[in-house]
Amino acid sequence: MKQMTILAMLGAAMLSPAALAYEPAQSLRIPLDGLDLATSRGVESAHLRIDRAVGAFCRNDVAHLTLEARKAARECREAVRSDALAQLADKRLRQLAAR
Repeated sequence: MKQMTILAMLGAAMLSPAALAYEPAQSLRIPLDGLDLATSRGVESAHLRIDRAVGAFCRNDVAHLTLEARKAARECREAVRSDALAQLADKRLRQLAAR
């Protein structure tokens, strides 16, 4: 099964930096089965899967949170999305090279 695995350090915004240092890494798996990343349609589908997975992985219900917690959620989404897109680009290059 082809999928991307992204490791992200997550912690609640209320935790101290020392507590965050001991927070275990969690992994996010994004299945890319059946996608031809050599086509624009395949890449678009991969981006949609990434966006959905990132939204589910990082807090998205931030309206009731403190400003610090909102910032932490935004940073989580940005970091995880960035990692996922980098892995997608690498996977796409490997798929193109295999042709």
